[in-house]
Amino acid sequence: MDENNISASLNKLRNIDLNLLTVFEAVYLHKGIVNAAKALNLTPSSISQSIQKLRNTFPDPLFIRSGKGITPTAYARNLHNHISEGLGAIITGLDFSQDIHKTRFITVSCRPHIGCEVLPRIYQELIRVNPNYVLKHQDIPDNYDALNQFNADIVIDAKAIYSKSIVGVKVFAEKIVCVCHRHHPRITDYLSLENAVDEKFTFIEINDLLLRQKKQSLDMNEFNRNFAFTTYSALNILNIVAGSELIGFVPESLYEMYKRAYPIKKIQSDFSFGDLDIYLYYNRASKKDKTLMQLINTIITTFSGDNITYLEPPSEATL
Repeated sequence: MDENNISASLNKLRNIDLNLLTVFEAVYLHKGIVNAAKALNLTPSSISQSIQKLRNTFPDPLFIRSGKGITPTAYARNLHNHISEGLGAIITGLDFSQDIHKTRFITVSCRPHIGCEVLPRIYQELIRVNPNYVLKHQDIPDNYDALNQFNADIVIDAKAIYSKSIVGVKVFAEKIVCVCHRHHPRITDYLSLENAVDEKFTFIEINDLLLRQKKQSLDMNEFNRNFAFTTYSALNILNIVAGSELIGFVPESLYEMYKRAYPIKKIQSDFSFGDLDIYLYYNRASKKDKTLMQLINTIITTFSGDNITYLEPPSEATL
């Protein structure tokens, strides 16, 4: 339906009280005004008034008396066929999460390398909740806006999001490891600070205060690394390391996943980056969505078990 048809349809709907359609359906299904009134918890007189309004709207009496009850006209039967489908679609749209036969998209926003770790497990939990649901992944730079504007159901990231409207739960910690080409000409299985002075490094750009502080602390306490490649993706670091003599730092889970696909190796080093805490975020308003919360709680339990840690805003001393 194009915009002109939609606009015309909306103008028609403005002239109709949609509540009258529910009255029409009740009278049609219960074959009488009294029974319809009981079903809708209304008085018979209010039902009769609603039917009269419908008769003024449509070019047909809709119902005629037949013995002690009423019988729908041919026009009313045709009208019922259309209205029942429309009301069914509206009810599905308003409460589709309760219908296991309806499709729903669950949108998860995370960085690609985190997606490699979490999306397969999330999908397994999703189809247990409802096999007709569809998992949608998207990479949104500003995860805070993604949740506040309801563009994502779930966000999983190392970036700290502090907001009264957003709930953050730690799901796991990523160990960061040092990697280089499998046949690096100068490095076998260990990289010392002394040898690292002559090497070039990759750097992952992360728009997060705490992560930037970790990187700055690493450089100041040990030495200023010589960066030759920067990227927002840990996957790109593996790609560039596999085809060069650069040194990179990536999540250990990502290395384990791709170590057989790329000519890379994990090496010990004097660098101490520390683990990265990965958090699952959702909008606090999502607690009203029972199906989504069932999935979220299942995901949290799958990764964290019973040891659930909520993200708390940092103290002023930390900042």
